[in-house]
Amino acid sequence: MSERLLPRPARVAALAPRRAEDLARLIARVPAGAEAIEYRLDLAAEPIAPARLLQSDPRPVIVTYRSSDEGGGFVGGAEEYRRLVAAAYDAGAVVDVELSSGLLSYPVMLPDRRRVVASLHAPFGLPEDWEARLAAMLATGAAAAKLVAGAADLAASLRIADLQRRQTERRVALFPMGPASAPGRVLSALFGSALVYGPVEAPTASGQLPLEELLSVYRVDEPREITSLFGIVGQEVSGSLSPLLHNTLFRRRGLPALYLPLPVADWERSQAALRQFEPTFRGLSVTRPWKRHAAEAGALAPDAEATGAANTLWLERGTWRADNTDVDGIFDPLADHDTGEGRVAVLLGAGGTCRAAVVAARRLGYEILVASRRDAEADALARELGVDSLAWADVALTEADLYVNTTPAGSEPNDPPAVPKAVLESRPLVFDCVYRRDGRETATIRAARAAGCRTIDGLSMFAAQAIRQARIFGVTDAREEEVRAILRGATDSPEASA
Repeated sequence: MSERLLPRPARVAALAPRRAEDLARLIARVPAGAEAIEYRLDLAAEPIAPARLLQSDPRPVIVTYRSSDEGGGFVGGAEEYRRLVAAAYDAGAVVDVELSSGLLSYPVMLPDRRRVVASLHAPFGLPEDWEARLAAMLATGAAAAKLVAGAADLAASLRIADLQRRQTERRVALFPMGPASAPGRVLSALFGSALVYGPVEAPTASGQLPLEELLSVYRVDEPREITSLFGIVGQEVSGSLSPLLHNTLFRRRGLPALYLPLPVADWERSQAALRQFEPTFRGLSVTRPWKRHAAEAGALAPDAEATGAANTLWLERGTWRADNTDVDGIFDPLADHDTGEGRVAVLLGAGGTCRAAVVAARRLGYEILVASRRDAEADALARELGVDSLAWADVALTEADLYVNTTPAGSEPNDPPAVPKAVLESRPLVFDCVYRRDGRETATIRAARAAGCRTIDGLSMFAAQAIRQARIFGVTDAREEEVRAILRGATDSPEASA
């Protein structure tokens, strides 16, 4: 049985098979770096015998029945829970047991505590008595004491990670769950969490990062000194390639830096949390909807001043400076095609990226029209930046030389084209600022190419702006060839296409 005991720390692949027939497919997708596999049997549609799980893979097996109160799918009573846990333990599995179940209060129950994970799930936040509860879990003699607390915002996520850093007991796993938990999960892993969970195929809890991503992008299996933090701030950042790109650049140069996803729903509260955290956050990429706020955070570089928005913040002598590398991201690919002298550009959107597009297109000599689904927003942006606006309903009637999509349309697989089909008949140049992480073309690019239009895709923009941003973040020798190679590797990989 010893070969099935959990190592500490253990990187755990979390699987949620619906039925026994799913096992082979899911196990085939488990990353090589996984040191154990958790089976969330509370999420199964049909009973799966624990013995079948141990026969399917030689790694340690954790069997979990998470109750609905703890964010899981088990709805049975206390006696059924006890019976299921005991059956999994008797089959030779490690069992994850909720402290609240009371099963660990009896030494005769699950006697080999080396095959027990004592856990506490608090979906609505860290309990005030968390220290007493953690001590109670450790006192059971379990192989690991796992405390998972809800993190509704970035401040809570970072706080929970900081609590993990302060632990001296190697059996403790303390990490967040919920919409803002991604950065806290990465940091907790690097701060010594006894267990690091990442799903394979489908998330088994809110806020999880795939185990493959934890291993390949954040290298949570490689403890190391980190003296500087960076990250991407936005309302939804899970699809961004920025963590992969910047962490790869840092790692290749041996820099003690880490770049994190930073989901933010409240700008002011999150900024306070970032300023107070150690190691220091020295640079931030900023995406929707916070680019206007970022321009108010510090001294403005020329492109941030020209656009009234910033997608990059960095510390200089203890204060934030703001820039807008999106201008380069749009200007450089456009300049590779031709100038806009005497030509008309229609820009779709009214957010921070559209502001960058206005500045870039104007520098190339285009006459600019801005259109947004909310006509009033397009009118306001046009007045502020000194260009003309266009009613959204009239976009399909235009015959411009260039169309630039700066809206989010196209980021999801089923999104329709952002540019009306009618305008493609004159074969304009179409620039879609959106990219898909899986490397597939957006509907806008597909429709434009089908109509015979020249196109510029979102990855071209991303690469161009990221080169300048990487240099600001300390990778002074960042070059286009390297950045594009990293992005090609990400979007060509089986994991990206899955």
